Amino acid sequence: MFHILKSLGRSDSPAALFLNKQVFAILLFASANAAVNPYKNIFGVDVIGLPEIYYSLVILFSGVVITFFSIYFGMKSDKEGSFVKFIVLCSVCGILGNIAVYFWPNPLTYFLANCLLLPVFCVLNSLIFGYAAAKRSVDAEGNSNAHNENAALRSTYSMGYVLTLGMIGMLALQKEELIFIWLFSGMMCCLIFSLYLKEKFVNESYQSELASEPISQVFHRRNVIKLVSVSLVTNMLFTLDATVPFIIVNQVQGEYSDIGVFEACIAVFEVFFIFYWSKTAQRKKPSSVIITGAFIFSLSTMLLSVTQDIVHVYLLIPMIALGAACLISIPIGFLQSLAEGRPGIGSSLLSISFFISSSVSSVVYFVGNYYFDIGKTIFISSAVGLLGLMILYLADRR
Repeated sequence: MFHILKSLGRSDSPAALFLNKQVFAILLFASANAAVNPYKNIFGVDVIGLPEIYYSLVILFSGVVITFFSIYFGMKSDKEGSFVKFIVLCSVCGILGNIAVYFWPNPLTYFLANCLLLPVFCVLNSLIFGYAAAKRSVDAEGNSNAHNENAALRSTYSMGYVLTLGMIGMLALQKEELIFIWLFSGMMCCLIFSLYLKEKFVNESYQSELASEPISQVFHRRNVIKLVSVSLVTNMLFTLDATVPFIIVNQVQGEYSDIGVFEACIAVFEVFFIFYWSKTAQRKKPSSVIITGAFIFSLSTMLLSVTQDIVHVYLLIPMIALGAACLISIPIGFLQSLAEGRPGIGSSLLSISFFISSSVSSVVYFVGNYYFDIGKTIFISSAVGLLGLMILYLADRR
């Protein structure tokens, strides 16, 4: 098996984009996340008995851990060429975190897993994208294929996520059966570990010539402005995830099953639209593509916020998916380009942006729901996103 996977490491043709180790790893990574993420808060509160305020601490601490280790692992990978070593380390953390909660479901192991071990496992996302970028850097024609490869990785993540969601949804797990999601996620982590175990942990050919330069060369004022602006734009994705269940169930009087159908349909459309945006980004500036996609997403979600019929919700799915596909794919290459020649650090910017976006979205969600309602929350999120677009436009024009 490992000899076959090793032979799939290069992308010499468009079809080969989906036949390499990084794509398989991101598929397993998506499955591991999809099994646990939708039920993580319910498990902590209803099964283990944690107060809801404690779960907010889990979100905060996990975000800090992901950000720190993304930067640290990215710097070390650039300096040593040790992407595989840290990918294996992250998969081990995933195994330990999931198995610990499965065998000892108590508050202590829950906090240890979700505040330390599983956040380190989540760094795997930026490491896989960084490893793919490092492989392209040693290929004379690799950088010309960056958007296509990123699109293949991101669309594979969507496919893995929706397939796992559908499978778990069909099982209709009861409260006492939720414990098995941790076992499933741990098994996916084991497969990622096995996938890279026999690969060379440190490869000097993937070392960055710029690794010895100070990190301030990347985190200078202009790059920080661009990073924050993209994060303000992508806050709309997190806000939609938090608000759409209430719109479907409470506002348009849909069923709980409609929530899963909505998310599954969005993911299916995204798989195709991601490649449309990839082709567009090869002809136009990535920042211009992000601005276009964000306008589409903002308009579609605002329409969603005022709809009163479940049929209208389903009619908006293609438009929402078109905008979402842009915002989940094009910023990857854009952020990586802010640290050109340093793929590890460049990919760590993905995790930093994720943390900023989710933090902004949580503030928007609190303000919108405390002072207004779900519909107004989406409008506030869109306003913040449009502010990010304006900053991005001005920064990139300079």
